[in-house]
Amino acid sequence: MVTPQRRRPMSFTVKLNEWWCDCGEFQALMLPCAHVMAVCSYSHLNFSMFVAPVYTLHNIFKAYETQFHPIQNQDYWSPYTGPNLIPNPDLRRSESGRLVTTRIHNQMDEPISNRLKKCTYCCNEGHNRGNCPYKQ
Repeated sequence: MVTPQRRRPMSFTVKLNEWWCDCGEFQALMLPCAHVMAVCSYSHLNFSMFVAPVYTLHNIFKAYETQFHPIQNQDYWSPYTGPNLIPNPDLRRSESGRLVTTRIHNQMDEPISNRLKKCTYCCNEGHNRGNCPYKQ
């Protein structure tokens, strides 16, 4: 009888003084991830201390305090011709022929020279499927 193995929950290392967590989300977003919140809850710390100042309400209001002046008349707009895409001809593959493999060949890829070929239809040696005498 096979006994079921218990799965251990994954553990993550959190360093609050360095703003670091194993998951990487804390460093990337500068916002507390679930692991940081769990450590803050366990340590009775306010997790909002570990939110980057960029996300404060004051900085968000500063981003929108400048006024935007749209151009009213469409005659002043610059003409749009669409994206200018220039394809690289070196990246195109040739249209004819078999694709070239980039796999490294080894001994397994070499054919056995002294083995006779067998017919895939009747499994006899000496002929192939195309000229099999048993094929109707």
